[in-house]
Amino acid sequence: MYFQFNSTIEIQPEERTWAAILLLLISLAGGIINAYIGSGFLFGIRFRGGFFIFSISKSFSNILVCSLVFFWMVPAVFLKANLVSTYVNIILSQLLLFGLYIHGNLTQCFLSLNRFAAICFVGNVKRKNSDLIALGVFTSWFAAIIWTLLGYPECTCYFSSETLTFHYTDDCHVSNYQLQLYCAFVLMMISNMLNVISFLIICCGGAKTISFSCRNAPRRKQRNARMFIQCMLQSILFIIDVSLISSLNSGSSGDILVALPSMAYFALFDGLIMLLCNNDIQPACIASRNLQKKSSVISISASDFRM
Repeated sequence: MYFQFNSTIEIQPEERTWAAILLLLISLAGGIINAYIGSGFLFGIRFRGGFFIFSISKSFSNILVCSLVFFWMVPAVFLKANLVSTYVNIILSQLLLFGLYIHGNLTQCFLSLNRFAAICFVGNVKRKNSDLIALGVFTSWFAAIIWTLLGYPECTCYFSSETLTFHYTDDCHVSNYQLQLYCAFVLMMISNMLNVISFLIICCGGAKTISFSCRNAPRRKQRNARMFIQCMLQSILFIIDVSLISSLNSGSSGDILVALPSMAYFALFDGLIMLLCNNDIQPACIASRNLQKKSSVISISASDFRM
């Protein structure tokens, strides 16, 4: 989440160079990792459980963030020029700061709800599972569009290549930003509350009613444990992001250099968490080589925790 607005600090040439290089490297790494993950989820596994569909949606959102930073902000910072029109600048700024951030928060909430339902109600809601998944994905992207267009065109913000910060055109944008902050906190509270409840249920033995009757039960349990760990770490990442960026209150050039690439940092670490917690996904270019080896595990796992 971005907190540095309307700064008038003069950015030195060396600081501008370091900012551009930092944005370039982080967005490039984040884009590659999330593209790797997205291709693995799309082509490296046979089944499309709800958890993986939400993860695909989140990796695509991360790719958009890194692409905006790489193709738009990096050249603007290097050249010290706004390379797009004012209205395009506003739309891209709103999408980067508001739309995609709310999308990530909402998708994370759905991921936590998915794990909670899988632990507590496995087998009871599978009939309506596909409809609920489609509704969740649609809701998250619809919310991203609404937040991107919120206040357009007067009550919005735009990126300034001169000061390397986002400027709002009217004070009403502050109200929009505060509303986003409250919504993000509510979604983070819901997500982490569901994670804590799920963790307590597991610790208290409430999830023992889930039965695994096939010979690959340990592998399946490990897969579901990794899903829960991924969900927990991603929820914690949102808290760290808000806590760290909101602590930058001095408005100095150092704070700006930390806050500016924060969106790309978040996409990078979010992608790394998904990569580390899903060691069975592969990019499309090598998925066919491992498909035969994985088929016995995947075909058995497809019926479990598909929510």
